[in-house]
Amino acid sequence: MAKKSFLQNIEKVKSSAAMSEREESAKSDKEKKKKLITIPTQWEEKIREYHGGTVSAYILIALQERMQRDGLI
Repeated sequence: MAKKSFLQNIEKVKSSAAMSEREESAKSDKEKKKKLITIPTQWEEKIREYHGGTVSAYILIALQERMQRDGLI
């Protein structure tokens, strides 16, 4: 009897944790906004050769550095 009750409690905890994880991911999605930009293919090749990471990561780093220099963040 106690084992059955324990298993039911585990299912409740698991579903509750999954629900809160979904709520948190929904909140973080609202805080970010996707933007689409067009860059020349030559730039993309140069970024990949120089940076070694993804183009998106390079763009985010460059944007953050510019915002810091401008005093926005």
